[in-house]
Amino acid sequence: MPINPNNQYILDCLSSKQISLVGFSDLSVLNDKTINGLRYGVCVAVALKTFPSVGEQPSIDYYNECENVNKHIREISFFLEEKIKQKGFEAYALAREKQNEQFRTPLPFKTLATRAGMGWIGKSATLVTREYGNAIRLNGVITNMPFETGSPIDSSYCGTCSECVNKCPAKAISGKNWKLGVDRDELLNPYECKAKVIERGKVFNVTECTCGICIGVCPWTKKYIATITH
Repeated sequence: MPINPNNQYILDCLSSKQISLVGFSDLSVLNDKTINGLRYGVCVAVALKTFPSVGEQPSIDYYNECENVNKHIREISFFLEEKIKQKGFEAYALAREKQNEQFRTPLPFKTLATRAGMGWIGKSATLVTREYGNAIRLNGVITNMPFETGSPIDSSYCGTCSECVNKCPAKAISGKNWKLGVDRDELLNPYECKAKVIERGKVFNVTECTCGICIGVCPWTKKYIATITH
């Protein structure tokens, strides 16, 4: 079956942008105020090539990797917004959104990803993909450009695994499995998580990307790491 021309247009636009995964989501089940009346989402993911330290000492290489990938994927979000507008549709880059004091945004990138079938929410409240585990960074756009969309994932595939729960230095992960409708705060205490990130970052005088132990110990991430280190 031929691919939807709008999907193909986006894929062509991204073909040289070093994107690891692209997902197309139907957001019509969400509150209209959350998505500004725009029904469709495009979620982009970039897989990390440098991974966090799972010991007490954080990794400056992981911090630098996150900074570089975050900058790149933010630029992709704005790039897609412009490319979609050039076709005469509305588009809004979610890179414009800032987290509030509760570390929330109106429409998380993870929601675009799960509605597109890219992955599920793990016990650490991060998106987990079969291809890369949770060693990815996300961004995206919302639009009224119609797409052929993926099949949403509405529940976790983490099962009884508790690696991230047991290894979290902040003891911030509850261990509950996610399913559609489960709030982030039922999975993770974001304040305890952030406090540990800041504490670990003192050695480098930074306050972001200084932990990531839940990424490094995830079995899905380990499977990905094995594919690029052997």
